[in-house]
Amino acid sequence: MSVAGARAKIKDAHRTLLVAWQQARQSWDDPVSQSIERHHLDRLDTCIRTALGAMDSINETLARVRRDCGDEP
Repeated sequence: MSVAGARAKIKDAHRTLLVAWQQARQSWDDPVSQSIERHHLDRLDTCIRTALGAMDSINETLARVRRDCGDEP
């Protein structure tokens, strides 16, 4: 799988999780749900954004290496 493909899968899974969480929060709003959001989902969001940025950087580096090695036009 390409870096771009893996990135798209991660982004899609994150989006799916956020939609499901918003649906759950419509009927579940107590200290436990707030703790889950604060301690897990907010941190996960930060980690995912960092990972996606790193994947973009890796993808750019790979493209440059391919160009430099003559594997891409």
